[in-house]
Amino acid sequence: MRRASSVPENCNNKWYYTRAQIDNNPSRRAGLDPDKELSYRQQAANLLQDMGQRLNVSQLTINTAIVYMHRFYMVQSFTRFHRNIISPAALFLAAKVEEQPRKLEHVIKVAHACLNPQEPSPDIRSDAYLQQAQDLVILESIILQTLAFEITIDHPHTHVVKCTQLVRGEHLVLLWCFCASLPLDLPVWVCCCCCCCSQ
Repeated sequence: MRRASSVPENCNNKWYYTRAQIDNNPSRRAGLDPDKELSYRQQAANLLQDMGQRLNVSQLTINTAIVYMHRFYMVQSFTRFHRNIISPAALFLAAKVEEQPRKLEHVIKVAHACLNPQEPSPDIRSDAYLQQAQDLVILESIILQTLAFEITIDHPHTHVVKCTQLVRGEHLVLLWCFCASLPLDLPVWVCCCCCCCSQ
């Protein structure tokens, strides 16, 4: 059962999960232990952050890619799709969605630099590079299909920024702590609570 109790009626709650659903995701069913799965998610998020900074995309774009990665692995398994090939595809897609597109060539080169810092940049005329480019485009399509083309993300951070303009300085720490402690709740709901708590 999904977390319907805190989700408004008109909201698509497809991506909100109970603890039991999280504990029974495809990676766990494939035999991956919870600590290893958490480590893989953290490694993928760190790779996305590093790549995003090197590609000079906004933090919002990086956050969108991280959400895509987390959602993808609630439907697919880490044992089937390696985090180091899904992450570049997720960032490539997120950059398009957030209107900061980056060239496929740049994404591949940055991914290579992050994952293989000691090796030279791949030759864009090589068969290996061309295969990697083709694979990334295919993986982007797999991510889109896995996410059922639901690519618009309502990030809580944008609502928090708006709320901070309404809240006095002495309440900002309280506001931020409250928001940070409720990462699984709906972004708008969290911000409404923050505004009420700060008054």
